[in-house]
Amino acid sequence: MSVPPHTTETTHTVQLQRPFDPVISFRNSQGEAARATLTSVQRRALVMEIYNPYSIVQVSEVLDDVNIRSGDRSIYKGKAVVVSLLNTGLMAVVSVALTDEWSDLNFAQGDPGQIAIETTRFVEGWEDRFRISQSYQVTISEFRAFLAETSRWIGQAEMAKTLPRDAQGQITDEVFWAMAEPLMRKGKSFLVRLEGEASVISPEDATLHRNYAQAALHPLVLRAPFVYRTFVKPLGYAGDYEMVNQLLGDPRQGSSTYIQVVNATFLRAAVAEAHRNRIDVLVTYLRRAAALAESEGRLIRILNIGCGPAVEIQRLVASDVDLSRLQFTLIDFSRETLDYTREKVSQAAALSGTALHVSYVQESVHELLKRAVRARHADASEDLYDFIYCAGLFDYLSDKVCSRLIRYFVSKSRRGARMLLTNVHASNPERHGMEHLLEWHLIYRDERQMLEIMADVHAPIDLYTDPTGVNLFAETTLGGGSGDGGHGA
Repeated sequence: MSVPPHTTETTHTVQLQRPFDPVISFRNSQGEAARATLTSVQRRALVMEIYNPYSIVQVSEVLDDVNIRSGDRSIYKGKAVVVSLLNTGLMAVVSVALTDEWSDLNFAQGDPGQIAIETTRFVEGWEDRFRISQSYQVTISEFRAFLAETSRWIGQAEMAKTLPRDAQGQITDEVFWAMAEPLMRKGKSFLVRLEGEASVISPEDATLHRNYAQAALHPLVLRAPFVYRTFVKPLGYAGDYEMVNQLLGDPRQGSSTYIQVVNATFLRAAVAEAHRNRIDVLVTYLRRAAALAESEGRLIRILNIGCGPAVEIQRLVASDVDLSRLQFTLIDFSRETLDYTREKVSQAAALSGTALHVSYVQESVHELLKRAVRARHADASEDLYDFIYCAGLFDYLSDKVCSRLIRYFVSKSRRGARMLLTNVHASNPERHGMEHLLEWHLIYRDERQMLEIMADVHAPIDLYTDPTGVNLFAETTLGGGSGDGGHGA
């Protein structure tokens, strides 16, 4: 069985000689308990097989209560981040990075012989660091030295209180950016070097190198709000609504001028700029829905899966577009996200005096696909949509799950409905840095791979990217003629 390039997984694993139980248990970010078959283990990574036809986990998701047992004892209990997954149809092969420590000495239970074995394993694990590429070590060391010296230098300037400040006591914006721009350019040069080094690391050594980079750099960057949230993923997954707000908001966030510089540096990343561009594309897409509603004088129904904070709707509401004939259905698995989105959209509508029809549905992809199978033969002729879009969700879902979702979208579409899908492009120039520093793993697709997951869409598909080339868009008219997006395939 071949593995597509964007889901390539480590084939070389270190089998620890312990009597592991073959079954591993965990909870996904939605709190659902699940079990899987453990197939291989490294000290900081493992591979497991989940026998479930739907999407019980997704890439970059944080798994809680991961429990590896030996008999009646837990020898690992903690968190893990999903690094990659391959859905074969019968099962999902999932690779995860372990974020907590093993209970090595607890496993030994006071047996001197076993304690000696576990201590030897610890020493061998420590010696693994010598497998780290020398040029990678130099890059990380120099990056760390630059950040440490920058923090000291800015801290001295702040203590001197000679720089002009605003009413809140912060250095004025003009002075901040005059200071920040040269520092950010230098910081960016180190991120480019890291990308180059990380791109040639073998899959077998990737976890080892990621751990080394994080141990060295996190004390100097993790206090930046965007960096912290992206790495820690407090809601259990990357790309949550607050991360989106940080991507779109003032980059100057943090407890000190140094931290604000770090925060702004990471928000200059191509993937961050691409996300901001994506909002503009979605607003244009929804404007076409409003124009259709006006020209045909009828209600236009719009479905958004994985809605997040729905910033594009907030911006549309704040414009002068007539939205009285638009009816939105927003689906997200997170209740906290939906509550936040409802509040923000309602505030925007009240501020602009706009009457807006929005339904909020809490449902995961897993639940949606199961429900779709149960309702396959039901009469849903009145539950069809004119515009469907899914922006950002496919970055975390396997090909098979994406294809199932697309078939669901087609089944929920009126003839002539518009559908817009997005995926981060396989050419993302910062993918390895995202993985090594932030454990932000995506499933990347290029134009060919995007067309492959849309094989059941029997209509012309417009493929285009945003100005950065990082966001890939696929737009089509279902059951109609060629797309009117004007982008070409």
